Amino acid sequence: MREPESNKEWKKWGEVDPLFGVASWHGKQKEGSNPWTDEEFYKLGECDWQDFLRHWEKYGVNNESCLEIGCGAGRITRQLSAYFKEVHALDISEDMIEYAKKHINSASVTFHVSNGFNIPLASQSIASVFSTHVFQHFESLSVASAYFAEISRVIKPNGTFMIHLPIYKWPTMSRYFSCLYAVIGKIEYIRALARRRLMDLGIVRPIMRETLYKVDFLYDKLPNFGFDDIEISIFVTKSNNDPHPFVFARKKG
Repeated sequence: MREPESNKEWKKWGEVDPLFGVASWHGKQKEGSNPWTDEEFYKLGECDWQDFLRHWEKYGVNNESCLEIGCGAGRITRQLSAYFKEVHALDISEDMIEYAKKHINSASVTFHVSNGFNIPLASQSIASVFSTHVFQHFESLSVASAYFAEISRVIKPNGTFMIHLPIYKWPTMSRYFSCLYAVIGKIEYIRALARRRLMDLGIVRPIMRETLYKVDFLYDKLPNFGFDDIEISIFVTKSNNDPHPFVFARKKG
């Protein structure tokens, strides 16, 4: 499987504005009216993690070890290092990882550079998997499927994951809207390719392309990868009062 095209913009965000690339709040970019400071950025991670953890503990989480997919500049990684005995933080951007290393001083954290779909860990070596604001930027559902397959490989039996991703389900006329959405998706893909070329030339800033996940996709695909007890939870984070949808699942024992 070739490296996903969406890797390009994420690596670029790591070069030009790693904090805004992770937390894209209005006015918080480097040249914005109120750019992120390191203190604010990591405080945001602390606040959001308190919301995330409450729901994960309610579902069930083992604090023995954790893989974080898409650690970015370490907004949540710092919090994971205080909760889990062992943390493996994965990202495709070397610049993002270098930024995180400068601000996270914990012997429990090991950083890994990924190619965008392989997880460089041994099979059944991790008890828990976490990711937030990452799966929404994947190039396609096929990239997400590759990650779910890899998660299934590295996670231990009865281990759980908590993954943030945008979801949808058509209430009526499902076939009609699915076809329309597919057409729109092809148009957006072509636009993304064009903007990436302009980004390579330094004409535009990196894009933030969004991939949505149909509820049926999760309930159809995840059991095929060996997961059950699948739950979707939507809750508001205190930091910005924004609803966050997460999918939880457990690896079959």
